[in-house]
Amino acid sequence: MSIPPPEDPSEAPPGAPTPPPVDDGAAPSGVVAAAPPGGALSADEVEAAIRALSGLPPMHPDHRFGSVALVGRPNAGKSTLLNTLLGEKLAAVSARPQTTRTRFMGIRSYPDMQLVLLDTPGLHKATSPMNLAMVKAARQTLTEADVCCWVLDAVPLVQAVARRRRPLDGAPLVIAAILESEARGPIVIALNKVDKVEKPALLPVMAALTERLPKAEIVPISAARGVGIDSLVKVWRARLPVGPPMYPADTLTDATERAIVAELIREKLFCLTREELPYATAVEIEKFDEAEPLADGRRGGVVIFARILVERDGQKAIVIGKGGEMLKNVGTQARVDVEAFLGTRAHLELHVTVQRDWTRDPRALQELGLDVRASGRGSSR
Repeated sequence: MSIPPPEDPSEAPPGAPTPPPVDDGAAPSGVVAAAPPGGALSADEVEAAIRALSGLPPMHPDHRFGSVALVGRPNAGKSTLLNTLLGEKLAAVSARPQTTRTRFMGIRSYPDMQLVLLDTPGLHKATSPMNLAMVKAARQTLTEADVCCWVLDAVPLVQAVARRRRPLDGAPLVIAAILESEARGPIVIALNKVDKVEKPALLPVMAALTERLPKAEIVPISAARGVGIDSLVKVWRARLPVGPPMYPADTLTDATERAIVAELIREKLFCLTREELPYATAVEIEKFDEAEPLADGRRGGVVIFARILVERDGQKAIVIGKGGEMLKNVGTQARVDVEAFLGTRAHLELHVTVQRDWTRDPRALQELGLDVRASGRGSSR
């Protein structure tokens, strides 16, 4: 048992060492402690010091921080816009609709603003459990984001005008009503794919949009070509609240590398297989093993085993292809994007599993990040 030292050093037994004085930071009796040079730190200086120690970027005097929901019909270009803004391919993109299945978060930092970009599944008429969950994720995002950006494909709207039909009919009108009633923040319309139409043809489309949503700002863009993106970002910034950046400046997403690799593989499945097949496929990463860093400090190679889910034996045969040719092509093309994303060599091994009716299985959908509980109605096509 240890014995605590006496409180008064004069009471210590003869020969016992005198305990050293305790430095509690207080000034000696009768001495006034000196203030830090320049006086006490201001609240802004304290904030700057905390951010520096936390690895967060310094705050601009009029810094904006907030979230922007990218919403709209399937295949409108939402994921392409996200990738363009981030300067890196993180979200799966294909010419097929409904490529995006869950909400994907990207982060873009500027000196005077940090954007949290929320890419969402396309709004469409949903009936199956999987599609209902996808639409639910998109509509839930509307209620949370600071700004709602409706990404709208200009091509069919211009074509409607050319056929002397109203540019806004059917699904666009339904989506406009959803945004008007459910969006928490202001609405901005990104009129996409304007590089594919004549500029004068956009005027009646923009007039119709202004008539339907008079408070919404309309910005013509081409997400694929980067046209109008700077103007769109300025419009977003003007509508975001003032606030400090909440993520390190080099952070691009909160998604794991495994999740992004799965999306890159699924993208190739969408691009290479038949039109009816992609909706019955999913990708799960079963193994993601990294080698030790190289001698020069660069990242070592990565070994990845991915499982492709399908619902039917016939679908499995399509994914594998004759002599395994389709699966080989999927792996070869996916590996190019995976290595570019990871910045190192990757060994990618794919295998295909039949899981009957997984798109209707709540547990399977939950494991893939889809919330199937009480999914709401989808928008009309």
